[in-house]
Amino acid sequence: MRMRLSYTIGIVLLGTISAFAQNNALVINDNAFLVINGGTSGDEAVLVVNQSNANGIVTQGTGGNIVTFGEFDYVKWNVQTGTGAYTVPFTTDVAAVKIPLTVNLTSAGTGTGYMAMSTWDVSTGAGQYDNTPWASEVTHMAGANGSADNSEYAVDRFWVIDVDDPLGTGETYSALPVKSIDFSYNTALAEVADGNALSLGNLGGQYFNPVGELWHGAGAGGSASGIWGIDNGTGLVSGVTPPSWYRTWTLADYMSPLPVELNFFEADCREKGVVVSWQTASEQNSSHFEIYKSFDGVEFTLVGSIPSAGNSTNNIDYSFVDESVNVADVIYKLVQYDNDGTSVEMAITTEGACIGDAGISVYGDMNGDVVVTWNASEAGDYEIVLLDALGKQVSGASLVNIVNGFNQFELKYDQLAFGSYLLQISNGERFFVKKMVIK
Repeated sequence: MRMRLSYTIGIVLLGTISAFAQNNALVINDNAFLVINGGTSGDEAVLVVNQSNANGIVTQGTGGNIVTFGEFDYVKWNVQTGTGAYTVPFTTDVAAVKIPLTVNLTSAGTGTGYMAMSTWDVSTGAGQYDNTPWASEVTHMAGANGSADNSEYAVDRFWVIDVDDPLGTGETYSALPVKSIDFSYNTALAEVADGNALSLGNLGGQYFNPVGELWHGAGAGGSASGIWGIDNGTGLVSGVTPPSWYRTWTLADYMSPLPVELNFFEADCREKGVVVSWQTASEQNSSHFEIYKSFDGVEFTLVGSIPSAGNSTNNIDYSFVDESVNVADVIYKLVQYDNDGTSVEMAITTEGACIGDAGISVYGDMNGDVVVTWNASEAGDYEIVLLDALGKQVSGASLVNIVNGFNQFELKYDQLAFGSYLLQISNGERFFVKKMVIK
């Protein structure tokens, strides 16, 4: 079985722990311990908190402790559509230092989703600071300063906050809640010193994105805010606000972060087309970015190129407008090029169907007469086809020569029934869609 809930499968209860019947809360009294150990991928050790309210775990008296020893020793909190401050009273396995983790859900999700959370120390030998063994999806601890390994500037601990149904129970979100995160950390030498070179007060949250295999956060030398959160220097980084949900986290010194080249990459429908935007947090010897798009995730076409800053340790915003939009889902890919010609695929994002018309106006009637006006930004030969509201082609192609500037031309089709149509205009490089209603 995947979900294990008894002593024989790795959960040990020490002290007074009970279930509070009124709201199914887990109550941990007077410094009692609940230990979860021995989970592996596909055979996880799991404590289930079957209470969507934020008081599903309650500590009383002198407090309580939940100790997880590894990545797959989970506290599964069935949050569903709940909101509030969900606090797991995590405690270190060495010296029993309390390091509670709080996920503040400020806006409810939809569906039956849950949070699976764990934390564990790494580099546990004397003088060790390389953060091994890494969490399963982590592929490196390289530094934004170009070093092959930057582990000395990260605490010797990982956290997992997973909402992607890691236990395979089928309880999922159809829309994710909005959150911020408060990380408590162990200030003992074993986790922040003993070979580490980080500075307390400079720590911030960094998450690993397996797409592009990059760590994300703020830029080297940046201020401790936003994605980073704010480090009080005594064991708490609060207000960490990532742009989306990511599974694997650590805390790193923002003066020497893990490679945080990219903070986000996203695409949004706008009146002028799809605006593709991204933010870098650090750049080294960067030449330019190229933006590619695909409709099937296999074949990608170059749609634009943007010069980059070159070298920077500050957040820099970039954007590109893709005026040629399809009525189907689109996948965008960002590729960064260095001055020496080397390149790296940094991120992929998707955007649902939206219509970009580049200022094209269309009028049609039931007789099949369609008048098009277009103040074009460049000349060229275009192919025009008529689609129904579902994107199915309902006419043959018409070829039109467009001049730079004002254009007006008429298209004739067979009699058109009432309803919505899409006029698709393309030349192999640029692609526009204009909606037309016959009523």
